[in-house]
Formats: sequence, C-alpha cells, structure tokens
Amino acid sequence: MLIALANNCSYAAETAQSASSAYTIPEIKAQPFQELACARMTSLIIKSHYKEVNFTKDFEQNIVQRYINFTDYNHNTYLDSEVKDIESKSNLFTVAIKTCNLKYPYELYRKVLQRRYDKYSYYLDLLKHPIDITTDETVLIDNSKQPFAKTMDELKTMWRKDVTYSYIKMLSNGKKDEAIRKSLTKRYKNFIKNLEKNQDIDAFSVFENAFTHAIDPHTSYLSPADTTDFDSEMMLQMEGIGAVLSQEDDYVEIVSLSPGSPAELCKKLKPKDKIIGVAQHENGKRGPMVDVVGMHLVDVVPLVRGKKGTKVTLEIMRGEGASSKTFRVDVVRDKINLEESAAKIEIGEIDGKKVGVLTIKSFYNNLSKDIEKELKKLNEQNVKALVIDLRSNGGGSLQEANSSSGLFLYSSPIVQIRDALGNIMSLSDDDGELSYDGSLVVLINRLSASASEIMASVLQDTGRAVIVGDNSFGKGTVQQSRPLSKVYDYFDNALGSVHYTISKFYRINGGSTQNKGVKPDILFPKAIDEDEGGEAAKPNALEWDQIRPAKYSKVADLTDAIKILTQRHIQRLETSEELKDIKFIVDRHAKEKKNNEISLNYEKFNAHKNEINNEILTIVNKTLVAQGKEPIKKYKDIPDDYKAPDGLLNEAKRVALDLQEIQDSKGISTN
Repeated sequence: MLIALANNCSYAAETAQSASSAYTIPEIKAQPFQELACARMTSLIIKSHYKEVNFTKDFEQNIVQRYINFTDYNHNTYLDSEVKDIESKSNLFTVAIKTCNLKYPYELYRKVLQRRYDKYSYYLDLLKHPIDITTDETVLIDNSKQPFAKTMDELKTMWRKDVTYSYIKMLSNGKKDEAIRKSLTKRYKNFIKNLEKNQDIDAFSVFENAFTHAIDPHTSYLSPADTTDFDSEMMLQMEGIGAVLSQEDDYVEIVSLSPGSPAELCKKLKPKDKIIGVAQHENGKRGPMVDVVGMHLVDVVPLVRGKKGTKVTLEIMRGEGASSKTFRVDVVRDKINLEESAAKIEIGEIDGKKVGVLTIKSFYNNLSKDIEKELKKLNEQNVKALVIDLRSNGGGSLQEANSSSGLFLYSSPIVQIRDALGNIMSLSDDDGELSYDGSLVVLINRLSASASEIMASVLQDTGRAVIVGDNSFGKGTVQQSRPLSKVYDYFDNALGSVHYTISKFYRINGGSTQNKGVKPDILFPKAIDEDEGGEAAKPNALEWDQIRPAKYSKVADLTDAIKILTQRHIQRLETSEELKDIKFIVDRHAKEKKNNEISLNYEKFNAHKNEINNEILTIVNKTLVAQGKEPIKKYKDIPDDYKAPDGLLNEAKRVALDLQEIQDSKGISTN
C-alpha cells in the first residue's frame, strides 16, 4: 500500500522551496575571545589535568573520532570518503588546539551544517511523494556503529528510511496521513530554521569538547550559557522542573532528574525520555503543543523552565523501535531544592517480619545528620534488618560519603584519594561511635555512582554489609570547575568554563572503583531502566588501577553467609512472579536491542508493536489482579503513572532478613 498526499502535495512542495530560499547557513568564524578561551583551555588542561596529555598520533585520531561522534552520531550525515579525509587531517586539530587558529574546525562545522541542511531539505522533498509502507525493507534502530555511506545514493536511502520510519510510527499511533505529513513538514522545516541559529560558540563548544573528551568523558568545556546553568544548579537556585537535559541528535533528552524536584516527584519521567513537545499553561488552560524535535537545546530549555507555581505539559517519547510510546505529563514548576528529598527510613513488614529501608537519593550537605536521626527509628522499634537503597544515586558530597558511611562503623578509613602528583590522602571516620549495629544490606544498580560507590565499597570491604543488585556505574574520578575568564578581563563571562578531572578515589582495599565499579555479592536481575554500560562503556574513560591498601580491620567475615544468601536468592528467582516479570521484560528489551532492526512494512511493524504491548499488558494485569484490582483491557489504557511492584527492593528486604537470621543464629557480630 502506498500512502499519498492528495490535498497537500502543493503545500509540501511549497514548503521545500520556501525552506531553500528563506534560510541560509550562518557564517561561522572564530571570535577573538574564543581564541583566548582556547589558549587558556589548552594551558589549563596540560598543566592541571589528572591525566598527562601527550599529542601523539593516536591522541590526534581520538580527537577526530570524538568530533565525528559529536557531529554525526548516527552516521547519517558524512560520507565515508569525508570521514577518511577528516581523519587524514588529524594534525590540523592539534595545530588548532596548540595555536588556537580555529579556521579549520570552524570550516568543518559549517560543512556539517550545510550537509544537515541538504538532508532536511531532502526530507521535505520526500513528503511530496507517496510513502511506501508495504516494503520488506528494515531500518536500524541504532546506526552509530555501522559503516558510513559510500555514496550520496546510499546516504539518501538512509534519509528516505528515516522519513518512512517517522511516518510509520505516527501512523501506528493513530494519526492520519494528512496530519502526519503536516506534522513532519513542520518538524523538518523547524530543523532547517534551527540550523540558522547555530553560532560561533556552537562550533567552538564542539571542537573543544572533542579535545576534552579525548582525554576522559568527564572533562568538558562549558559555554557561557552552560556555565550559568551549571552554577545555578550547584547553588540550588534554579526554578523549573528539575531535569538535566542534553541534545541527542535531533532530540532533547532527559539525562537525570534532580532529587526532590517536580520532575522526580511526579513519578512519570525517567532518564533517557525524549521531550518531543512542550505546551505552556495560562489562566488554567493548556496552550498549543510546540513540536520541539529538531529544535536547539538552548531554545527548548526556556520552554521547559519557568516561574515557580506555573504548569507545563511535556510530550514524551520513551523507548525505541516498535516498543516506543508517547504520552503527556503535566509538571508544576518549583524551586529546585535537594534537601526536599532528604534521606528517609521506612519500616515495614515482609513475610511477617520487620525490616527497614533507608533511601538515599543523593549525598547532599548534612545527609549524615538526617541519616542519624532516621536510624533512631530502627533502634526505637528494635528493627535489626536494614536495606540501604542507593539505586540511581549519582553521588554528591565526598565529605558526606565519608561521614554517612561512618555511621555504620565504629572507626575505619572510608576512602583514599590520589591527586595528579601521586599524593594519597585518606578520609576516615574516627569517632568511635556506631549509630546502627543490625544486619545491613546495600542495594545498588548500574546508575549508582561516585559517592554511592564509596559507601557501598567500604561497607563491603569491612564485611559490614552484603551488597546486592547490579554492578555499579564505575565513576572513580573527582572533577572541579574553573572559569576561563580572569578578574582583569574587560568582558563578563564570555569565555565559559572548564570542568576537568583532578584526582581519583580508591577503596580502602586499594582498588579503584573507576571502570569496574562495585561488584555486588549477590547479583540481581537488572531493571530495564538500568540499560547503561557504565563508565567502562564511555570512550576514553580512565583506566582501573590500584594503590596500597589502607590500614583497616574487617568487622565480620560474611563469606559463608553470602553463600547461604545466594542459594536462597536463586531459589526465590524460580518462584517469585515479580522477579520473573522483571527478567522477562529485560530479556525482551535485550533481544530487541541485539536485533537492532525494525520493519518498514506497516503491517509487520504494527504486529510487532502489538505483540510487545500485549506482553506488557499481561504482566500489568497479573499485578493488578494480585492487588485485588480490575484488569485493563487495552495497552493504551495503562495509566502513565502506573507503578509496578518494586520486586528488587522486596528481594533485598528478604536478603536482609535472611542475613539477620544467619547472624543471630551464628552469633556473628558486626561491631
């Protein structure tokens, strides 16, 4: 079946022509203050970065690969011959970094903009013609690791598939042909319009970040606008929804949710969600939904951010391929304040026994004082089994990691830190006090990072706790930010800032958490939201290494207990419906990702989508029935705020209770 546009063919043709005549690629050239920023960046990185920077041929090529990745992540812009030409001129990147003559990288950036203009103009032209949705062709969900196209014909085939894929997804979501073409025409026209908004600073940011990310993934150049946002976040002064956003190709994607923020508290948004539309509310009414696909991040952020008390509606796309879905979320903006998400202990029962759960979402200032207050609840109610939930905790204050971990130990070193000169410093808890002496389990996942890994590792190394869940992220480095402007400069914040690595931290056993992270004593099935490779998957991540162990003593030997706990966990895996459902969904997701192809035949696409949706609906209804609720008839009727039982947390509670039983029966002390 061919879907043709009968009434709107002339409209689409007019759009393509107007796009060609109305928009021009901006002139990109270096400004004097950018050349100054470049010189200060180069000097600072070479002198102060934790890793020694040597401009070898391999490092030059590394910079080139980062540049290509930033400008054409999905391999649908460059030709293979163009990539090879850029690679052959890798020395020009080194020259630009050392001399700050930015002519070559700026010319390259302008060529990228021109090719994107050609691509989007071609998209518009395709909408003038019938779209074949009966083909046996497929499109790759992730093209980032595929070879670049050899010819323009190959590249245009990729572009045609992109348009067909977008068309089929919208058709599958119930939109009609005319509405789809109108929506896509507007979207691609916006793509072209936004190309015109690119400025010199965009070219500078891409070039400098290709350099910094070739050193390590946590070293970055921040433009003046990015620096302002970063400073606002650190001071907790920003009003909005509390989501960190990034530009991923043509989409604005949620990177993380600030604990205690409206975005986090609404319980509907997740990292990796793509924002495809934004609507403002005035006088109690929602305004028109603005399609933001293809819009520049700097244009989307003001739409999302706003004054405290105002409402914004976000249209979200979650997932890829046939399993993707779109939905809308209303969020009331508020002042972002991490302290609103203070650590809390909840005491409940599982299998008729009391167990506590301490949820720590971030290592904010005064966290240890909050934990100390919460631990009194356990002692007052004589609860002897506790789970510390560190899932998706990205870290925070190093000092709070030290003092909070010390609440569970009488006296011990907590973490070791080594700077670029090789100097080693140890942070310790020496107060000789213990706030909780019961059985302890720490639950982590792939998104537990930095300060979370410090706490988990010291409790594991000392035998104080059993660690369960998935392997942690593996971020064992420390960064600091410095402005590139000087007090004597005549301009204000025109240079931006640099965020760079200054040291690494190590476990008390001497091993780094860098890359390897913290390996759990008992491996749980991972949740689908944890589909993240961690630090080791990031290009140019600093390597794992080790230093001498600190002087410490184990408070208990949990080796035998862990063997028993593991056996009981495996037995529950075979019978627990909650854990079975988690494993099923994760396995299904892994299969989709491995296949990496989606049909461009509408009937096959829809059949595959319905198969996935019915599987999810079956799991949801099984949960609802178990809760004494009525089952749902259709997948689309599943509420956006539906929350599945937290099977992983429930399993962690059972492990904690098992640990308490073992320690009580064998008289194992954790003092």
